[in-house]
Amino acid sequence: MNRRVTSTDVAQAAGVSRATVSYVLNGRAGQSISPATQDRVLAAARSLGYTPSTAARTLRRGRSDLVLMLLPPEPLGRALAIMIDAASEEVERQGLRLVAHRLPAQGGAPSLVQSLAPAALILITPLAEPELAALAASGIKVASLHQALEDPLAPDLGIGACQVQHLAAAGHRRIGVAVPPESGYAWRVDVRLAAIADACNRLGLPQPDVARLGLDAEEAAGVVDRWRSGPQPVTAACAFDDEHAFALLAGLAAHGLTAPDDMAVIGAEDIPLASLAVPPLTTVRMDARELGERFARMAVAPLDAPLDVPESGAEATVQPAEPGLPPVRLVRRVSA
Repeated sequence: MNRRVTSTDVAQAAGVSRATVSYVLNGRAGQSISPATQDRVLAAARSLGYTPSTAARTLRRGRSDLVLMLLPPEPLGRALAIMIDAASEEVERQGLRLVAHRLPAQGGAPSLVQSLAPAALILITPLAEPELAALAASGIKVASLHQALEDPLAPDLGIGACQVQHLAAAGHRRIGVAVPPESGYAWRVDVRLAAIADACNRLGLPQPDVARLGLDAEEAAGVVDRWRSGPQPVTAACAFDDEHAFALLAGLAAHGLTAPDDMAVIGAEDIPLASLAVPPLTTVRMDARELGERFARMAVAPLDAPLDVPESGAEATVQPAEPGLPPVRLVRRVSA
């Protein structure tokens, strides 16, 4: 088994001290090391195949080169996958590495952060106040829309409001909402329902009829039947995402009904299959790539600043959001 090349090996090959190697390879400013010596150290490191010890660097700095992205406890959908890819690319441009991890069990976020010692934390899902307080005590940089923006509906990005506005403009007044029943989606479902309820209230519409719906055609057919048979039949439905919109279309088809003639259906995210639905799905497109890049910039931009560790119980250090949010856009097709 080959022995790992160390900074001592580089120092011997270059004919300099270990301190000089450390100064050169870590890019420390303020050292009077000649360009020729720097070139000699770098050439020796390349020749020997030297790579710095991540563990040693973490110990020295008090943090690793990782940016930790905490994900909600839900299946990894296309939009979230795009966000992770975009954030990873943005973080790597800063010489760091992104690690995406599902939110651990209750109270587990601080211990995960402690074990990884990340340079920064990106929260795609909200944390409880005790967990935020524990993170605050470590002084870690936190990028979070939930804590950085005052509007509690901001994490919905305007998707629910866009759905309702489009349906209301088409003359619909009684709106249904189909959301997943799984607990892992709970925080996003709560925000979406609040955003839709708020939009209905602002537009003078009755509060929506909410159905917890799995991705099952028979179950969707039951929801469609209930919505249409009530004293105030639902004439249009907002789906949590495009997949739940597909379920509603299947539920309509099971009754020999179609969208939008019998019930308008609007989705969210605009996945590639949306245009191939029968009928083609009207949906709301979000710029997941831009959102991922923005999260990454919020997290890594201030990393050169010194860490001020707050007193125990203080609020978490949350980086302010960049002005505005990535816009959402209505993609008008046939279903609504």
